[in-house]
Amino acid sequence: MSAKIAVIALSAAASFSLPAMAKIEKHPTPQTQLYAFHTRPASGCPGLDWHVTVDPNKAISGFVAWDRMQHMARLDGQIERDNTFKVNAQEVGGTGKTAVITGRYGGNYLAIAISGTGTPCDDVILNVPRAGGGLGGGGG
Repeated sequence: MSAKIAVIALSAAASFSLPAMAKIEKHPTPQTQLYAFHTRPASGCPGLDWHVTVDPNKAISGFVAWDRMQHMARLDGQIERDNTFKVNAQEVGGTGKTAVITGRYGGNYLAIAISGTGTPCDDVILNVPRAGGGLGGGGG
C-alpha cells in the first residue's frame, strides 16, 4: 500500500513540476550579468583586473584592481538609455583617489575605459567579456 502511495505522490509531483519548468523556459527571468577580465602590464600600465556586474535594470557596479589586486577602486552607477555609462571609481583605502570609468554596454561585452589616473592606463578602451551564465546560480 505504501508503495502505491509513493508512486502516486511521485506522479503528482512530476506532473506539477513539468508544466512549471516549461513555463520558466518560455519566459526566462533576466539575470545579473558578470563581466570579468584581466589585462597584463603594458606600456607603464599595471595589470588591471575588472569585475563588473550589470543588473536587469541596467545598474552597474563592481571594481577594478591593479598591482596584483593590491589596490582596488569600487564603481557604482547606471547605464543610460543609449547604453553608455560614466561612473566614478573610488579607490578603497590607499590615497582614496577617484577615477572615471566610461563605456558602452553591448550584451556580450562592455567597452570600458578608465581615466583620471595619471597613468598610461588612461583612456585605453578594453572589451571586457561577459562571463557565461550570468549570476543566476551557477554560471558565471
